[in-house]
Amino acid sequence: MRATRSPLEPPLAGDEHIVLRSQGGYKDNTRSAWKLGHFYLTTERLVFFVPAGVVFEAPLSDIKTIAVERARYAAGRERDVIVVGYQHPTVRRASKAWIVMRDLEVWRKKLFEMTLLEIDQETLDRVMQELDPQGRAIVGYLWETRHATIDELAELIGAPTHMDVLLKIRGVINPTAERIAGNPILAFRRSRVDPVTGEKVLFSWWVIGPPRVAEEARTGVLVDVFDEEDRIDVVAELVGVREEDIVLSVARDRLTLSAQGPEERYHEEVVLPAEVRVDTLTKTYTNNVLAVSLEKLGSGPS
Repeated sequence: MRATRSPLEPPLAGDEHIVLRSQGGYKDNTRSAWKLGHFYLTTERLVFFVPAGVVFEAPLSDIKTIAVERARYAAGRERDVIVVGYQHPTVRRASKAWIVMRDLEVWRKKLFEMTLLEIDQETLDRVMQELDPQGRAIVGYLWETRHATIDELAELIGAPTHMDVLLKIRGVINPTAERIAGNPILAFRRSRVDPVTGEKVLFSWWVIGPPRVAEEARTGVLVDVFDEEDRIDVVAELVGVREEDIVLSVARDRLTLSAQGPEERYHEEVVLPAEVRVDTLTKTYTNNVLAVSLEKLGSGPS
């Protein structure tokens, strides 16, 4: 049974619940006056509410951009404000809302995470370069599959407990992404509709933004795969990049390689003939030839 709603809170529907709340100011264009009230970020919407009712709301799925700008606020003084670009629900046109509150950076990051706005391949590659093999495996797998349960991710990296996966995501992957890109890269959702399949997905982790490869990325990389007794070797020709430009991720029986040089960009997913141990990857890069070796699952120390 839902607790009695405060008169300063908007009505909630079904399983919707409040994630963040704060007093603040809102306006709907650069010339309008600021209105004072309460902001609520729920699992479904961004809402600006006053005792008389809802002044502004935007479903999270309609929010397209989030930026921080300087704007004149109280007494004509400038301060940082969040500018939210969204699809207007009635006139179906792009609109903007200017919002200001305490803990602005907390709101910006949470909005970015909740709306799962798109990140690009270049940002993803920069984050991946800073991660260890397990971190790269998690991000690479989610980038390709869109979502996964914590059980899947634990199996992917051979983690003994769910806590090991959570520590990897919250203690390593997302802080690395925030340092490099200014935002977390992975987000947990109790329930979300997969925009590709239309399926309702429960209790899963998602990579922020859909899997997308920049149009200029070169596919069809010349790759040879060698199935040895206890390992799999992959050899690829990558011309025009440096070793530090190459990002590799392994997920079970797939190796994904990305690289961006001054004039060349590569992205290739290699299906391996057997499942491999993701923590055994070794590589060399000499004379434009990348050589990767991976132990097969079940070989080596258990």
